[in-house]
Amino acid sequence: MMPPKNLLYLLQLEEYDSRRFKNWLKNNPDRIVSEKKGALKWTPKARALFWLAGFFNAVSLRAFPDRALLTALFVLSPFDRLIKNLSVRRARLKIKKFKNLIVIGITGSYGKTTVKDAIAHILASKYRVLKTEGNYNTLLGVAKTIDENLRPEHEIFVCEMAAYGRGDIAAIAELAKPRIGVITAVGPMHFERFGSMENILKTKMELIESLPADGAALLPRELENEIKNFVLRVKPDFFESKEDLLEKIGKKFGLDEAEIAENIKTMPPTPHRREIIKASGGITIIDDTYNSNPAGFAAALETLKNIGAERKIIVTPGMVELGEKQFELNKEAALRAASAADYAIVVGETNKAALEEGFKAGLKNDFDKKIFWAKDLDSAKSKLSEIAVANSAVLLENDLPDNYF
Repeated sequence: MMPPKNLLYLLQLEEYDSRRFKNWLKNNPDRIVSEKKGALKWTPKARALFWLAGFFNAVSLRAFPDRALLTALFVLSPFDRLIKNLSVRRARLKIKKFKNLIVIGITGSYGKTTVKDAIAHILASKYRVLKTEGNYNTLLGVAKTIDENLRPEHEIFVCEMAAYGRGDIAAIAELAKPRIGVITAVGPMHFERFGSMENILKTKMELIESLPADGAALLPRELENEIKNFVLRVKPDFFESKEDLLEKIGKKFGLDEAEIAENIKTMPPTPHRREIIKASGGITIIDDTYNSNPAGFAAALETLKNIGAERKIIVTPGMVELGEKQFELNKEAALRAASAADYAIVVGETNKAALEEGFKAGLKNDFDKKIFWAKDLDSAKSKLSEIAVANSAVLLENDLPDNYF
């Protein structure tokens, strides 16, 4: 039986989603989630849940700590909603006072943070810019950014918008009131939550549907045919690449091509997104550990393929939350990786079968010599130290939290 603190950590990792929490326990009856890669964040909500669950657990003679925690979550949910609603209301009242603030909303299945950072960097050369930081891309995170960081001197607010279901983007847009909307890409990320590609597209398009008639929408060219049935107040402008998008945004704000190009040159890398790190022993790390997706995985493999190195190694647990597509997409990624890397370390059980099947198809008789399995990140590091040599390049593709190990 998992101890109460570990159960709370699991619930937090599952973003307090009772359905996902119960499914995890059902599918992993003998496992205990330990604080190895991360740690329980003792927020006021976590503390309240822990103590209230302790009470319910004591009443049940400590027989059902998981049910005690779910009961505590149910009891606290009205108060949790009230606090969130008050936070959003406070932010809404504040942002209404900023009549001249231009809000740029950014959403997409992947690439949101990189594009957000890039747009903020380019515009910061001429304007006073606020952007959402880290994972503050949910309704509550955006509300906190507005409440705590928005100042009278800000002229532009670059707002990243994340979603786990229909209506999430619409709610953030209703708060932030974006005038410009950017969709970076539409893909199968969080497919198991949305249930279909149609739902993913409709959710991302909530941002574009929220724009005023004098607003501007920028979408990737591949969506041109997919959005024809949407009724929009603005005519979308389609971009061909990230650089094309940045140029279009820069020009909308009065920057010329030379200024935009110079700002792109000085753009710092977004952490954990194909970030190149020079490690000791002449080893180059390609850190692509943030939230892997099929397109990002493929791009990272191109980076690995094109880098000059004596030995190329990929370390990955694969991609998650892809629903019914997960096995096949991981298999396809491993098949591509087989031609880009000399060695691979598959981490954890989650996608082991799919990744190994893909590597076997690509490597055939060399599979046993070049593919290794590690039960967790510590084991992967140990194996990596055995096979890495001077002038190696190591691609770290994705990093999953403790509930996957």
